[in-house]
Amino acid sequence: MLIPARFSKARGFTLLEMMITLAIFILLCAAIFGIVSGVLKGSSGLMDNQNRQDQITGLDAYLKNKLTRLPAQSFLMSYRRGTGDGLNQNGIVFGGNGGLVAIDATPQGNGHYVLRRGLVPLNGTIPSTGGIIGILPDGLTTDEDPSLNWIPLIQDVKTIEWKFQEPNDPQWEDSWKNASAKPNLVELTIQLAGDLQPTVMDFWIPPIVPVTLTMSQQSGTTQTGTLTSPVVHASQ
Repeated sequence: MLIPARFSKARGFTLLEMMITLAIFILLCAAIFGIVSGVLKGSSGLMDNQNRQDQITGLDAYLKNKLTRLPAQSFLMSYRRGTGDGLNQNGIVFGGNGGLVAIDATPQGNGHYVLRRGLVPLNGTIPSTGGIIGILPDGLTTDEDPSLNWIPLIQDVKTIEWKFQEPNDPQWEDSWKNASAKPNLVELTIQLAGDLQPTVMDFWIPPIVPVTLTMSQQSGTTQTGTLTSPVVHASQ
């Protein structure tokens, strides 16, 4: 006796099952997107922090190279524009006959500051002490002066402060206006946005004093000459 074969009717997904599957898929995609986005943001933040730390390291090396090698016929001064931007000092300017370098801070529009470098050309020799002040209003008080060639160094600076110390004086000064003499120590305190602690950089400017050299000749006479060279002391 032959038994007829039974054919089952194919059964598809219901609308409810499709909606539940789609909802689970959307939730999984949202979770994966959130995880990936968080990882990317964290990685980007770490890279930004590392880049800014590298910029501070570079600034420290640059200032150490420039300030510790200032020649005898050079000067250093701090200045403030007085434009109401909330800074005790806008920066310092230093250099010699070949030109001046300004390390300057200016507002960047979001409540923070941009630390930048400007090159101030000089025609001829450095002016006298009284004439130094005449350079600043014509050069460093004008942000848009194209002749200064401002180059951004570090952005999103929260606070910045310069201090100066005279030789044999333990007290720090908030400004340095004596163009006829250079400070013994220069201290830069800078805090970047997002950092809990500021970075403090100290730069020693070695004093340059005349050194007398005595040279004996074969004829028995003695000649005396004078050289100016840095005298190295132990750092404070």
